Amino acid sequence: MIKKSFFQVFFLFLFLINGCSVSKFTMSKITNTLTSDTEVFTSDDDPELIRDALPFTIKFYESLAKKDSLNPDLLLATGRLLCLYAQAFVQFPADTLHDSLKIQKKAMGKRAKKLFLRGRDYALQALELKYPGINDSIKKGSIDSALTITDNSDTSFLYWSGVSWMGAIRADRSDLALAMSTKKALTLMRRVFELNHSYDNGAVHEFFCSYYASAPEALGGDDNKAREHFQKAIDISSKSKVSPYVAFASSLCIKNGNKDEFNEILKKAVKINIRSFKTSLLQNTIYQQHAKWLLENQSRFFNDKDITDSNNKPEPKN
Repeated sequence: MIKKSFFQVFFLFLFLINGCSVSKFTMSKITNTLTSDTEVFTSDDDPELIRDALPFTIKFYESLAKKDSLNPDLLLATGRLLCLYAQAFVQFPADTLHDSLKIQKKAMGKRAKKLFLRGRDYALQALELKYPGINDSIKKGSIDSALTITDNSDTSFLYWSGVSWMGAIRADRSDLALAMSTKKALTLMRRVFELNHSYDNGAVHEFFCSYYASAPEALGGDDNKAREHFQKAIDISSKSKVSPYVAFASSLCIKNGNKDEFNEILKKAVKINIRSFKTSLLQNTIYQQHAKWLLENQSRFFNDKDITDSNNKPEPKN
């Protein structure tokens, strides 16, 4: 249920912005209240409700950001909402489309890419407020040296910049120019790892689990590292998050054709009592739904006939 404070501040803002000029002090109070009340989304168990509400909410936050452009928390919150919408309500649905719907799947991927990049730019803009010039250095210059000035207080800005950037790259594999920036997205995530590897209950380990599992060896892909990061994500989160299980099963298990492990991991994900973790209820609900979909549609990822034929293949004669 959406909190009363959110509605109160929301309607107060609409009244003020339509009836009179809003002072900087009033604007700051409004935006600070909204950006600190993120549980209104994360604790909801109805993804469809959030899906329908987010486009308006995002535009509302963007309108606030234009009037309070020096508020890094507001910029970050806007970027996070864009990333959430792109991942949960554009990219995930695109992933579930059958391969015969290639045109629709490609169009949804390109839309997800645009939303991810929009979210990334808000997060980078927030970081720019603290370190003027860092945005250009990250995008056009030496990102490694640019990030040396960041500290632990910057982890959220770095994380959402990096995860949105990589989300855009994965959403549209045909964009080769964007793919060339993979190193920059990875560098942002590695900086988060250096500063706080336990950030957001192991979210950074979850990211690297997916990366090492899906990347080719030439770009650093490593199955052992993927497993290590998966286990770390599980340990740090105390098995409170569904997403690491889905990330592992949908990357490493499918890549290696390991159907048994795929089933084992996703069944664990489905059994997690997500209502015990109120603040991450929305994310867990979305990922648990996706885990169930993966289990129900595993024939798309594993060729049972080939596995059976291989197992029944007669031994060669001496």
